Amino acid sequence: MIAAFRDLCLDANDPQKVGAFWAAVLGRTAEEAGQGDGVTPDVFLQAGPDGGPSIFVNGVPEPKSGKVRLHVDVTLEPGQEIPDLLKLGATVVSEPAEQRWWVLADPEGHEFCAFPPESDATNDADAEV
Repeated sequence: MIAAFRDLCLDANDPQKVGAFWAAVLGRTAEEAGQGDGVTPDVFLQAGPDGGPSIFVNGVPEPKSGKVRLHVDVTLEPGQEIPDLLKLGATVVSEPAEQRWWVLADPEGHEFCAFPPESDATNDADAEV
């Protein structure tokens, strides 16, 4: 091993909005973490009890352009459904077809896959996001 995974970082025009979204989705607390773009404070989400990584949402001036080649996968907790994510500000990119997961986007368009609680499916290299 050469390195250990440290953090997940997302760029956003509105780090507070994106940070609040991911905090609500993952059950974490969003904290201010400095002035990334010099105007809007960055947001930090501490690693959760699920062992997932810490997340930084960094303020940037330019909007997202094009498809991001890295995305997050989440598994819904029992009793939670896609409409719960939509209420938080997610939008539908694509509904399940042959696969069992939904492709959604956070409030600034970062795509992510949402798996049902009972899913044993994985989003492999052939999946389009």
